[in-house]
Amino acid sequence: MSKKMAGTGVLMAMMPMLLGSVALPAVSKPEPQAPMKAPPAGLSIMAYNVKGLPWPLAADRSADFARIEARLLAMRAQDAQPHVIILQEAFTEPAKAIARHSGYRFVVEGPSRDLTSPVKPQESDRDFIEGASFFKGERSGKQVSSGLILASDYPILSVRREAFPAFACAGYDCLANKGILMVTIAVPGSTTPVTVVTTHMNSKKASGVSPARSLYAYRRQVEVIDHFLARYRDPDLPVILAGDFNASSAERRTYLAAHSAANWTTKRRLPIDNALQHCLKSDAPCGRTIPTIAATVFQKGRDWQFFSPGYDASIQAIAMAVPFGRERDGTMLSDHVGYGVTYRLTRALALHSPRRRSIV
Repeated sequence: MSKKMAGTGVLMAMMPMLLGSVALPAVSKPEPQAPMKAPPAGLSIMAYNVKGLPWPLAADRSADFARIEARLLAMRAQDAQPHVIILQEAFTEPAKAIARHSGYRFVVEGPSRDLTSPVKPQESDRDFIEGASFFKGERSGKQVSSGLILASDYPILSVRREAFPAFACAGYDCLANKGILMVTIAVPGSTTPVTVVTTHMNSKKASGVSPARSLYAYRRQVEVIDHFLARYRDPDLPVILAGDFNASSAERRTYLAAHSAANWTTKRRLPIDNALQHCLKSDAPCGRTIPTIAATVFQKGRDWQFFSPGYDASIQAIAMAVPFGRERDGTMLSDHVGYGVTYRLTRALALHSPRRRSIV
């Protein structure tokens, strides 16, 4: 959970990434942003940790959520809204309502408070499990859901959810039933849908426990994502993984980098890239209008978007915008930045599917 929750109570060293927190001022105008419009067979995705913690972990944030909704509606009026928004820490009803109040037709939630994981502990987990602390929230059971919300303008064809194992958490993070949400989205202009996956992984300092303990839980969650994608991802489809990866240390980034490169793509190891890192390159088309706050988001290592092609279609990051970043008066609507990436889908180039003889 967030630092606020802890106080009251991944992404690669080899392949870094991005996504973050931002804010909106009460009166001042935000920095101008590139529109989120996508080309034919394009898809724009914004991920945003909205800090929707329940009272008394956070004060009433309804006014901030209303301003988030107002900005998204204003973007929609200009046909510039993200086609998909992914929210983390949407624990309260007002936070959950952001998606529908912003005009999105299709809204799904991640793991509920009561969803259990099919993953069983191993013998090597015994010491970690026995070391759980009641005072740090590790023996109190799940008090809230995963806080994951995905909303889409485009039809959602399928949904899968999986909670992280109850033992694979550390500190105050254990109070939330964090996990994974996967959807398949139909994209206008493309015969190939796109798989979108989101998660919110165990925090470090905010968990309230030792770095070693939070790192153990973090690694187990990475492994759960590995197995989830191996079981459910359709390798024919491009995939985008966006969320709060909390890869805030070298140890976490190294572990996440190795696993994402090896297990989050297809069996043929098609390339996987970090959208933020990609767009920060001086020669990248999507990097021409990136606000300076993007570099800060990248350095924090929390909010990132990964993307990888499928056998039937390739995917490119072609634009980036920060609808919810730091305003000119310095205020923020959350302790994270909400940025969006526009992707273009193209024909696969000689990437024959192991299950098909033809190429789209």
